[in-house]
Amino acid sequence: MELKRTKSTEKGILKKEISRRDFIKTTAMGAAGLGIGSWLTVPFTYGAEPPIRIGMFNEYSVFATEYGYWMGKVAKTAVAKMNAEGGIAGRKIELFDYDTKCDPKWAASMFRKMVLEDKVDMVMGSIHSGVQKACFPLAEEYKVPLFSGGAMTYEFTGKDAIPYYIRNHSHARSQALAGWKWAFDNLGKKWTFLNADYAWGHSLAREFGTLIKAAGGKTQDIFAPPATADFIPYLQKVDPDTEVLFTAFLGTAALGVLRQTVEIGLHKRLQRYTVICCTEGIGQEVVGKESIGAYYIEYHPRHLDQVPKELHPYEMAYRKACGVDENGKEIGNPKVTIAGSHMYSMWIYPYQIKLAIEQTGWKNRNNNADMIRAIRSQKLKAGPWCPIGDLVMREQDHQGFSDFYISKVEPDLKLKVIERVPKEKVMYPPETDLTKKI
Repeated sequence: MELKRTKSTEKGILKKEISRRDFIKTTAMGAAGLGIGSWLTVPFTYGAEPPIRIGMFNEYSVFATEYGYWMGKVAKTAVAKMNAEGGIAGRKIELFDYDTKCDPKWAASMFRKMVLEDKVDMVMGSIHSGVQKACFPLAEEYKVPLFSGGAMTYEFTGKDAIPYYIRNHSHARSQALAGWKWAFDNLGKKWTFLNADYAWGHSLAREFGTLIKAAGGKTQDIFAPPATADFIPYLQKVDPDTEVLFTAFLGTAALGVLRQTVEIGLHKRLQRYTVICCTEGIGQEVVGKESIGAYYIEYHPRHLDQVPKELHPYEMAYRKACGVDENGKEIGNPKVTIAGSHMYSMWIYPYQIKLAIEQTGWKNRNNNADMIRAIRSQKLKAGPWCPIGDLVMREQDHQGFSDFYISKVEPDLKLKVIERVPKEKVMYPPETDLTKKI
């Protein structure tokens, strides 16, 4: 999405700034275009208490828009469904939605705008680690909970974690714990990491590399700009002894590095391995036949028939609500592929918020500390609001844990699950104890 600026919008971040696509002030009744009109046929009469206001920002323009589209759509669908079912404690939810522009400074200004002007009670969204980091001091300053929208840098719930940050999805360390051993045993013990040269890429190389070397393996690190188009100079640096090439880029760069491994024949002498982040929102048919044989760590399977059978009733309802078919395509627009391993977080967060508010009797931002304490101790069971299976939050660092999947690209370009990794295997010791801070 693109925020259109006018002369009047240059006057300051706290002035009204409205555009059709990038500033969406949404309630359930305004979300009928999400294909959920059937929920709105039975009117619900809310009480006299004011609405609960949730701010949201995602990557709608510039970069990582495949994520932003789905994170935003799923969150709006979840809020609409919840409002149609009575809201939270009988109060309607209002959703305020902004574009981060993949710009930490700009996103921080939008965070302030949501808090100071829109008077939101909490904020969720953004997969961009830079955006998350820029907003940390603001979440602390205003005591407004920030729910991660997919940022994967491990350190955010590590030793420097902050009390007002919550993450219900995976990150670089849990991904490494889920995926390193299987690959070490089955793909090879000599690894090269060719990753994007920013926090996320470095975090992945560090977390996987530490485990590989501790087990007696060998690693090489190569970093390239996130928007690299020509990977040949970097691929030529790959150690000839490499058995596993781990790559981590987003968007067109993620496609390019896989394709160019085939162009120079690297795929014939090593295994290609990565996290699903690299192909989220991008169909394997777009990546092309060059991805056949590559391995991915998924956090929730893209294809319905790869989802564990016991989760099917919840998964099918969740997909139907969000307009997703059994192959992970948008219904009515089969060229659009879901960001299925990330977008579920935005379906679950409203439910976590609802449970916490109704448990604690939360009334407004003055009670946010109570909400945080309730959310961080949640243990969610698989169900309509938690279609990924059981999700366990940890009090000490506000980190959530759920199952992982290792998948392989088959000749028909389908991601086939070959290993399910239970959440218990990725529960590393916490590096902090936020229960002493809030």
